[in-house]
Amino acid sequence: MAKWGIVWKQFFYYLLIILLTIPPLTFFVSREIKRHYISIIEINLKHQAALTEEFVEGLLPYEKTREIDELAKRIGKQTDTRITVIAPNGKILGDSKEDPTKMENHLGRPEVEQAMRVGIGKSIRYSTTLKEEMLYIALPVKEDGRTIGVIRTSLPLGQIRALVWGVNSKIIYFAFILTIFAFILSLISIKAATKPIKEMALAAKKIAKGNFNVRISTKAKDEIGELSSALNQMAQEIKRLFTALGMEKEELQKTLSTMVEGVVVLDSQKRVVLANKSFKNMCGLPWESIIGKAYWEILRNIEFKELVDKVFKTNRPETSEIQHQNKVYLGNGTPFSKTKEKRIVIVLHNITKIKQLEKVKADFVANVSHELRTPLTAIKGFVETLEEEASEKEQRFLKIIRKHTDRLINLISDLLLLSKLEDREKRIEIEEVDLKKLIFNVSKIFEEKIKEKNLKLELIAPQNLPLVKVDSFLMEQLFINLIDNAVKYTKEGKIKIEIIPINHRVKIKVCDTGIGIPKEHLSRIFERFYVVDKTRSRELGGTGLGLSIVKHIVLLHNGEISVDSQVGKGTTFTILLPV
Repeated sequence: MAKWGIVWKQFFYYLLIILLTIPPLTFFVSREIKRHYISIIEINLKHQAALTEEFVEGLLPYEKTREIDELAKRIGKQTDTRITVIAPNGKILGDSKEDPTKMENHLGRPEVEQAMRVGIGKSIRYSTTLKEEMLYIALPVKEDGRTIGVIRTSLPLGQIRALVWGVNSKIIYFAFILTIFAFILSLISIKAATKPIKEMALAAKKIAKGNFNVRISTKAKDEIGELSSALNQMAQEIKRLFTALGMEKEELQKTLSTMVEGVVVLDSQKRVVLANKSFKNMCGLPWESIIGKAYWEILRNIEFKELVDKVFKTNRPETSEIQHQNKVYLGNGTPFSKTKEKRIVIVLHNITKIKQLEKVKADFVANVSHELRTPLTAIKGFVETLEEEASEKEQRFLKIIRKHTDRLINLISDLLLLSKLEDREKRIEIEEVDLKKLIFNVSKIFEEKIKEKNLKLELIAPQNLPLVKVDSFLMEQLFINLIDNAVKYTKEGKIKIEIIPINHRVKIKVCDTGIGIPKEHLSRIFERFYVVDKTRSRELGGTGLGLSIVKHIVLLHNGEISVDSQVGKGTTFTILLPV
């Protein structure tokens, strides 16, 4: 049934059309034929009544009743029609079928009443005399404008039914033949129409199984032909796309297999969808046991887990350092969507050598800075001693020596602090701190410089500012560097520090009306030793490490820092810290 489903469905529709068309058509044709016959009989009955009227007119009114009856019987016999002559009072004067003396008064008959009233009467009703349904036509006989009698002609409807039934039987016969013929034609047309559809269905199944060389041959120029041509084009295009896709997949596999970076793709359930050889070697598991498994089953690493969870949560690229098996990897996680399913790709770069080099460099800087601090402190002490006994000319040179010694000491202090901040093993000492009070205390350090430059320092904070869990020493260093920069690079105007609580974070804005930073330098100002204007920085005693220290402190507190600046108008540093 499934194989011939469309055939039987279409056949059922054709059958339904035939059954809804031929029986009503037969009924309407039969009814019209019946009406036509009745109309013809009515005309004949009218003519016979008019003819009888001419013969009976001389016998009326009522003296010659017997002659009237005989005339009615003779004419009725010759025309095979029942003829009745009725007096104006309803009395039967003659009848071709019955004895008038035994018949009822016909004054109340509908056709008689209608004939006397409007000039012609018509009625189809059951005859109590003949015991069958009759068609009656009545015409009045008039003399000098008055009715002197009524001629009524009638015919049994049984004859009409017999005639109509004969015609109907022929109609039904031809309708039956027509129905069978329509059935046969419908089956032939349906099979002819469904044959190419079956071929297309078979071809589609072969295409679905991967046989893209299948083609449908059809000479039809109609919609079926267009569909066949479209299916052939589709098979050709799918073959081309699959070939191109296969080549791309092969190139991707080759690319992934040659990458030294570990690459893994996770689905929304955090199962491994795709991974390259480098990631497999990281996990130390056979290739077959990786695909389809949850990542925590093959790589048990808390830092990798945090990176994956963060990418899925934020739905944006994230970066994190991951230590695994005495190696350090830089993990880059990026989300992407495949249809409705969210997926992420993690790329792991081996930065172990870079980290080792950074450590050697940091250790070298820290050791050198530590070793230089003692002799520099001694030099500064001797310079201060010599200043007490030196002449005015000698003091000028000693002042220069002391200035540069102070600059070197500040540089070494900043390098040591930066080395500590970059130490992954260092843990900050968290405590609850009142930021408003801390910033107020730090600002006291710069009171003298602010007065010298005639600047104004403004601190804005709400009364019910929540306490923030931070390292108080590091926070002091952060604001010392930011306020120091603001004072150094602001000639006139004011410095504004604003603290704004936002949900579970606090926003800190340090604004000045200083010289500003050109736009091309903004992306690099947090790099160590990077200065915008080296001459000015050297004059003001800058080390190029202050903003780098600020950024490291913010990152240690899981915060964010950004900068906005316009040359000649000032600079604003914005810091977001979790409460």
